[in-house]
Amino acid sequence: MDQDQALLPIPESERQHWITPAMIFGGLEFTIPVLMVGAALTASFGLSKIFWLLIIALFGFQWIGNTLSGYIGAKTGRSSSVIARSSFGAIQAKLIVGLTIFIVSLGWWALQTAVAGNAISAMFGIDYKNDWMGWAIVTVICGLLFALPSIIGYNSMKWTDYIAVPAGLILIVGGLYLAFKNIGWDIITSWQPEPTMTVFAAISLIIGVNVSQWLIASDYTRYAKPTLKDNLIIPSGIVLVGLPLFMVGAIMAVGVGDADIVNVMMGLGFPIWGFLILWFATWTSQLVNNYSMGLALANIFNVNSGKGRAFLTFLGTVLAIIVALMGILEHFMDFLYFTALLYPAIAGVIMGDFFFIRKHQWKDNTGWNWMATIAMAAGILVGYITQYLYPFGLPAVQSIVVSIIVYVIAMRMKKKVAPDQFTV
Repeated sequence: MDQDQALLPIPESERQHWITPAMIFGGLEFTIPVLMVGAALTASFGLSKIFWLLIIALFGFQWIGNTLSGYIGAKTGRSSSVIARSSFGAIQAKLIVGLTIFIVSLGWWALQTAVAGNAISAMFGIDYKNDWMGWAIVTVICGLLFALPSIIGYNSMKWTDYIAVPAGLILIVGGLYLAFKNIGWDIITSWQPEPTMTVFAAISLIIGVNVSQWLIASDYTRYAKPTLKDNLIIPSGIVLVGLPLFMVGAIMAVGVGDADIVNVMMGLGFPIWGFLILWFATWTSQLVNNYSMGLALANIFNVNSGKGRAFLTFLGTVLAIIVALMGILEHFMDFLYFTALLYPAIAGVIMGDFFFIRKHQWKDNTGWNWMATIAMAAGILVGYITQYLYPFGLPAVQSIVVSIIVYVIAMRMKKKVAPDQFTV
């Protein structure tokens, strides 16, 4: 087991070439929800419009958010839940930030484990919709296998991604081949459904799949070199995998009429190896979610040893398997919108603190910074209002912008009125 400590900064002597975190990000993006969202978009848009929606969402917003978050991780050498101590304070970073990262990472992990359980059950001829016990056994085994490299540590994850990302590319090629063979080029290219979703809602849905990276990117870039150039390149792993994967999900779903990727694959006549590769490719993003769960728990319980992080990662795995068995997959869209409310608001506070208040520095602040609480609440409120009450624009983007602005203004006012350890 490697000495993958959770709280201390990664020494610059241990920093790695940008290819390593870029590959891990590519693995993070190779996720079943990406295929599912791509499939869901075909209910409202043709493929050419989906392509441009992806260009706007991934290049216009996702790359920027990941670059900023990733740079903070590389510059400080610390994980996201530890970085949050500088702005939120140690107590709040544990109770709110660490717990939020843990819960959302757990939810993503449980959701994908449930889908993987469906896929492997289908591969073995188990009716995952009606045979709960058979599905549950398969799901538990999948979950434990998913978790093993992230329990061992970062270096184990790295090698898994080097193997699994190419396997995922095989899935893409196979999916395209079967889609064009069974559905036909003419039907796929002429697909123009009656829209039931606005353009803004579609972009928000795409961002929602990836929005967690605006906060947890630093968990992996803490191993990267602290240069702006490297951290500008690293998000290419997400975009270069995400763009074709969203499109493949869309192409496969045209004519099948189902966003359930396992149903889509069965409808296209995927052979057994296809479901096996789906599971293997899913392993990559599962490692990232599992690893972030462990880091967040380590911050909550102030555990810094490699063995302690591994134990907490295993504990999170057990809880996530239970959530998967409880049926989280039925609430997929609700969960996407839930993460899009929480993560941008927290990330906005951290970015505001690092770039505008502390000028690229980090400080381990004790206590509780109420200005961070207020800014986070403002971001969540704006996101909620523009997502549910009065749908407008891009709620996740509006949330992060509002939380940055409110935090910077609040901290500058605090410096004048009641300076403390949080003010500079």
